[in-house]
Amino acid sequence: MADTQNSSAGQNPGFLARFGLSPRRWFASNVAPAKQITQADTWNYGAGATTVASLLGLGSRAARARQTIYEKWMQMEGSPIVSTALQLQVTAALGGHETSGDVVFVEQSPRAKGNPKLAAVADEISAELAPILNRVAYPIAYTGAAYGDAYARIYADARGVVDLHTDEMVRPQLVQSFERGSRTVGFAVSIGERNFERLDVAQLARLKMPRTQWIPQFGVVEKSLRVALTCNEIDSLPIMPAMVGGSFLYNAEEPYDNLTASLLGLVGQRWIDSIDEQMVTVNLNLMTVEQQNRFLSSVTDMLNKSKRYAEQAVSGGRPILERIRHIIPVFGDKQFTTVGPANGGQVGRAGTISVDDVMVHARLLSGALGTDLSMLGFADQLSGGLGEGGFFRVSAQSAERARVIRTALAEFYNHVIDIHTMRRYGVVFNPAERPWQINFYGSISALQAEQQRTRADAMNAGMLLVQSMQMLKDMGATVPVMTEFLAKTMMLDENQAALYATIVNTESKSAGADEMGAP
Repeated sequence: MADTQNSSAGQNPGFLARFGLSPRRWFASNVAPAKQITQADTWNYGAGATTVASLLGLGSRAARARQTIYEKWMQMEGSPIVSTALQLQVTAALGGHETSGDVVFVEQSPRAKGNPKLAAVADEISAELAPILNRVAYPIAYTGAAYGDAYARIYADARGVVDLHTDEMVRPQLVQSFERGSRTVGFAVSIGERNFERLDVAQLARLKMPRTQWIPQFGVVEKSLRVALTCNEIDSLPIMPAMVGGSFLYNAEEPYDNLTASLLGLVGQRWIDSIDEQMVTVNLNLMTVEQQNRFLSSVTDMLNKSKRYAEQAVSGGRPILERIRHIIPVFGDKQFTTVGPANGGQVGRAGTISVDDVMVHARLLSGALGTDLSMLGFADQLSGGLGEGGFFRVSAQSAERARVIRTALAEFYNHVIDIHTMRRYGVVFNPAERPWQINFYGSISALQAEQQRTRADAMNAGMLLVQSMQMLKDMGATVPVMTEFLAKTMMLDENQAALYATIVNTESKSAGADEMGAP
């Protein structure tokens, strides 16, 4: 810290010093006080013990192993509601050209448009890599949204990148990323004869979703023993395994479990209720043992025969179009005295699971995934205040969240292109000097419709404001009156109200024309 402070403070800002503080004064006011912090201060003032173990979580959010977390997300990914929500997020992020279907375009940057050589490099990159990048766009984005990371094996030669391979061998479950700080430096892949293969960033490209929420997991305590936050040089930091994170599914785990339990209960209840079971009592009074056995055997065969008829009708898909009659001779008392359901004659269950119980958890799950429930097969939820534009509004909400996928995917593509230019041209461009830029195919129509609706509402509000000001001016309002009306009644900012109120002192063109035309 001292070396950084002295080197920074020794720089001569020159004419820029009049625009702000010098490094020495800034360090003295903002950096130097940190030296007064001691370890004892972390225990005083009621702060209590603060350790890295607090990141392990408690209760239902306790730390889990890396593979356990991935197994949970893989189970959720197989759910139709979850997979549909992820596909909608990816589709909203990527869009798609109407004719070619391309979702990403490598175009010339503003810097390259004024330089023929750089423009030629950008055009070559677009021609060679655009088909490859478009081919892997959907699987990479979908896997990244589900697991927080996605990987592609890079195959390159002297011509540059020739292929990107994204199959089950580079799934996040099999790849452990290693980072120095926040920079990815290598990978350990659990395949091969030794169940271990070491790859570098020139061999494997990583799509890393932003880590917006911490996921309790094992390894963070061990990682804290090696990480030195006081080190200012990033190249001096130790190489550490990356933690799991960035998935869209973490917040949806609990709603998913509750929804699954509700659906299982509802389906199980339907299966149990579909069983028509009855208790039949047979009067065997005044019968010999032989007569009792023959009578019970006859009744049993009769019921089994009816059961076989029903099974044949269900298995063959053919309804029974005939009436079934059984003849039972009786003498005196009836042989069948009671015929009733097995549950004692109750009409229904004491406690039932209704569809409303399922819908509560379905709404919570869709909210956690960032996709409205109406977009996941529940279109009846659109009735009400959203009106005819309901589909556009809910899909626009999904598109807003999908911007995160675009950001991560652009970084992934830039890394692949860096490997291409390194192999083909022998240079890796600085981010600010790149002759290309990654552009996605616009926005989905729903998002554009929402933007146009917002713009139209703003224009209507502006026209209403102009009409109100014109009416006040015609009524002879003064500047203070106009300012008070705009600020208090129309709820404009005071500076805007004062600016717009000056229109009172201007003459309209129609009034000036009337005066010029008067005799």
